[in-house]
Amino acid sequence: MRDLKVVEVEIRGMAGYQVQGLYRDCSDSFWETVAHDAVFRDPVRAERFLEKCRGRPSWRWDWQHWGRPADHLPSDADAIQRSVAVYTVL
Repeated sequence: MRDLKVVEVEIRGMAGYQVQGLYRDCSDSFWETVAHDAVFRDPVRAERFLEKCRGRPSWRWDWQHWGRPADHLPSDADAIQRSVAVYTVL
């Protein structure tokens, strides 16, 4: 995982902020955009969550909460086929 950042998103008409980054499933795959399920109303809260993500080694992440961003158009070339769950803004 690299280039983690907070991105402004709109989900079901609600504006929010989500942690997204680039992930490569294996050495011969493309870098793909992944996002965390949580969407925050306040960018400050999203930044705090981002710092938590950066402080944890990737082998300790709960990968069931990471997936393709909600607005991603799937492709057969994608290694990550699951989209994030669409929750309301926290």
